[in-house]
Amino acid sequence: MGFEPGTQAYLSRITEVCGPPRPPRSLEERRDNFDRRCAVWRRPWPDTLAVRDWSIALPGREIPVRLYRRKDASRPPVILYMHGGGFVNGSIDTHDTVTWSLAEATGALVASVHYRRPPENPFPAAPEDCLAALDWIARSEAFLDADTSRVAIAGDSAGGCLAAALALLARDRGRPAPRMQALLYPCLDTAVDTPAYEDNKDPFVSREGMRFYWDKYLEGRVDTQDPVAVPMRARDLSGLAPAYVLTAEHDPLGVEGEAYAARLREAGVPTTLDRVPGTIHGLLRARFASARCQEAMDRLAGALRAALS
Repeated sequence: MGFEPGTQAYLSRITEVCGPPRPPRSLEERRDNFDRRCAVWRRPWPDTLAVRDWSIALPGREIPVRLYRRKDASRPPVILYMHGGGFVNGSIDTHDTVTWSLAEATGALVASVHYRRPPENPFPAAPEDCLAALDWIARSEAFLDADTSRVAIAGDSAGGCLAAALALLARDRGRPAPRMQALLYPCLDTAVDTPAYEDNKDPFVSREGMRFYWDKYLEGRVDTQDPVAVPMRARDLSGLAPAYVLTAEHDPLGVEGEAYAARLREAGVPTTLDRVPGTIHGLLRARFASARCQEAMDRLAGALRAALS
């Protein structure tokens, strides 16, 4: 089965604007290419939303966050969102269309966090920033004018890895359990020499690319058994927040996402797996071209609304 028509239209427009994918010659070019692809389908915030950029002040650093809320919201729950981009790429801006869409569809306050990225700041900088953002939400109920007792965590791709890591950290460091962990086409394992890559049709995920990203994130320590670094290596998944795992048929990362969902279920964690046929990695950004991807966004938003109710 090939790409469904909406996904193909999404890809065709990106190729028309940016040209076909090609190997980057530098880190800067890699980041620029990612930013340009994400910008093709970016859309402005609807008038129903109020959007504010902020920074979380910590000793020696600040963590940028973007806060989205519906103007009609009254003490809404909170979704902490971690953007994707292979740990190395991506920002609040590249994922703006996904995050404002979640705020609009769920009625929650969405806090999109720009964690420190490798290679300048390798592991554990990113999960430390995400945990700091979760702690900031917990102590900022008055500032946010939100119900910070109702929090979900979500992230896509590398951000999905960070969301899974954050669920583990919340359990193991005594934080209140999130109402849900939404893992959106997540990368969860450093193993890339797998059959999933042999017949890979996804234009944005390759064995070579994933090897590069994991190497930069972990400074070459890809065999680490630290579950915060590589959630698939967690020995115990019991007691974690209920999970919603979204995967795409043509994304080689779908195999590990689905394997992680199976392990969560085996550990007694309520888990929903949503595998979207005919689609690719990053499918939520295709929702303006693809009815199927829009339907996936609607299902995700419905699951988050139910968890945060």
